[in-house]
Amino acid sequence: MTNYTFATLDQWTKKTEKRIDAVLKDATQSVVAVAQETKAKGGRMPVDTGNLRNSLQSSVAGGAMGEGASSYILAAAGMKGGDLATFTWTAEYARRVNDGFTGADSLGRNYSQVGAHFVEGAVDQWPAIVRASIAKAKARVG
Repeated sequence: MTNYTFATLDQWTKKTEKRIDAVLKDATQSVVAVAQETKAKGGRMPVDTGNLRNSLQSSVAGGAMGEGASSYILAAAGMKGGDLATFTWTAEYARRVNDGFTGADSLGRNYSQVGAHFVEGAVDQWPAIVRASIAKAKARVG
């Protein structure tokens, strides 16, 4: 068991902040990577032309924004505890691919598409991703 004293409080605080930042960065990158994983590689995101994956916009704390399939990597790498990050797929069909839809065409024919739920599929894994990120941070941040 580690004993902490007032003399080591600053050291302990810095170590804790480093671990928090490491967990945040790793878990954020991991969860977006899961959302971006193609069906061909075992994920949920359907890919035909790649436009959906490439429409990802990533920003941290309302600041600089990156665009493209891997924009989340740099966005997450710049995060610190307490930052708000936003990851958005901007292709005009992104929502209906994720959520699914039903409708009718101009001839009155009904059609529907089952949602891929690539966002929800990744978010559902958040607790396990965070646990894995904590283990990595403990090993890396001494």
